[in-house]
Amino acid sequence: MDATGCPGPAQAEPAGCAASCAMATALLGIPGLLVTAVTAAQDGWTVAEVVTGPGYEAARRCPKCGRTAMRVKERPRTAPRDVLIGDRQILLCWRKTRWHCDGPGCEQGTFTEALPAVPSRARLTARLRARLGEAVGDDLMPAAAAARRYGVSDRTAARAFTAYAEAQLADLREHQEPVEAAGIDEFRRGIPGPAGSDGQARSQWFTHLVDLGAGGTLGLAQERTGEAGKGLLEDHQSTLRYLAMDLSAPYRSAVPAGVTVIADAFHLVKLANRKIDDAFRRLGYRTEHAHEDLGLPRPLHFMLRHNIENLDPEHLAVIIETLDGDGDGQQIAAVWIAKEQLRALLALRATRTHVTPAPSQVRDKLASFYLWCADHHDIPEIKTLATTIGKWQQPVIDAVLTGYSNAKAEAHNRTAKMVARTARGFANPKNQARRVRMATTRIARQARQPTRRRQSRTVVRMRAVARAP
Repeated sequence: MDATGCPGPAQAEPAGCAASCAMATALLGIPGLLVTAVTAAQDGWTVAEVVTGPGYEAARRCPKCGRTAMRVKERPRTAPRDVLIGDRQILLCWRKTRWHCDGPGCEQGTFTEALPAVPSRARLTARLRARLGEAVGDDLMPAAAAARRYGVSDRTAARAFTAYAEAQLADLREHQEPVEAAGIDEFRRGIPGPAGSDGQARSQWFTHLVDLGAGGTLGLAQERTGEAGKGLLEDHQSTLRYLAMDLSAPYRSAVPAGVTVIADAFHLVKLANRKIDDAFRRLGYRTEHAHEDLGLPRPLHFMLRHNIENLDPEHLAVIIETLDGDGDGQQIAAVWIAKEQLRALLALRATRTHVTPAPSQVRDKLASFYLWCADHHDIPEIKTLATTIGKWQQPVIDAVLTGYSNAKAEAHNRTAKMVARTARGFANPKNQARRVRMATTRIARQARQPTRRRQSRTVVRMRAVARAP
C-alpha cells in the first residue's frame, strides 16, 4: 500500500517532504502541491490533504527581497476550494509553512507559502476563479447560477467574472486587427420605465459598434446620441472605411471624414413597408369581404409586406384585383409598387447576385424608382419615401455597390438582449456592457487560444480497448 492507504506499489517519499501519492497528485493537477491523503466528507466534499512539493523554491522566496527563507516559524493549515472532479467538489487542506525572512534590511518579517495556482490569502484556487469566469462569460450562465453550481456566493462569482473578463478583453484589444467595416446600432437596456410628463416611456439605451468583418463587439456606450457614436468611432477612425447603420441622423452626424456610410437594406425595406401601413391607416381601406373569402391566408396589409416573388400566383392575382377595385386600393397598390421598385434596386447587391453590380445598373434602377414616385407624387406616403431615399441616396448606392449591411449588429443586439434577460441582478451598465462584449467576442477569443492538444497514443489505445467486445 502507498502512503495514502491505497492498494498498489508504495511511492518513494520525497526528501524533506511528507509521504505522498503520485497518482492522486497527477489527478489533482495543481503544480507545486503533493497529495498526501484523500477523504470523502458526508456533505459531498472531497477533502484532499496536500503539502508543498520540495522542488518549488519559489514558494520559499520572500515576496519583497526575493531571498530564499531557511527558518520555519509555524505550519498553519488553509482550506481553499477547487473545481469539480466528477460530481464532487474538491476542498484542499493545505499544510503550509510560514517562514522567517532573514534578509538584511527586509521589512517583510514572516511570509506564508503561496503558488500561482493558489495565491496568498486565497479562499479559491486560480482555476476555480477562471472556471467561474468562463461559466458566466463564455457559457452565458447567470452569476447566481454559477455561484450555486460551484458553492460560492453571488458576489464571489461576480468578482471572478469581472477579473476573467477584464483579462480576456484586454488581450483581445491588444491583438485586435485593424477594422475596415463596422456597423452601428442601438438596443434598449432593460424594460421601459414609467412614462414621464410627455407621456413617453423612459428607456435606457446602448449604442453598439460591431465589426462587420470578423464579428464581435468593438465598443458599447450609453445613450443613442451622436456623441456616443463619435466616442466609439474615435479608436477606429484611422482604419475604418465603411460604416453601416439604419437611417439614423444622429449616428450619421458622428461619422468621421473619409468613412463611407452604408444604409442598411433591411431598414430601407422596413421603411417602405411602414409606408404601406401608413397608407392603410390614412385611407381606412377595408375589403368588403373577409380575407378568407378572398383566398388570402392573412389580412391584405400583412400580405403586402411579403416579397412579391414569394407570393402564390393565385393570391397575387386576388391582391391585384382587390386593390384595383377602387381609388383607395389603387393608392395602396402604388405604395406597394414603390416598395418593390426599391427592392429591385437592393436586389443588385453582390450578396444576392454574387456579382458586383455596375454603377450604371444601380443608376437605372434608382431612376426607375424616382420616376414611379414622381408619377405618384400626390400620394403622401410615396412622396415622403422618395424624400427620405433622396436624403440617403449616396448611402443607398454604396450599400448596393459594396454589399455591406448591418445584419451582424442586429444579430449581436439580440444576443445582448438575451444576456440582459439572464443577468439576475448583475446588470448595471458596466457589468452588462462587459457581459455583452464577452458573449459577442467568443469566436474571436477562441480563435486566439491554442488548439486542444492531440490525444496521446496511450489515451487512444485505451479507448480502443474499451470499445473492443
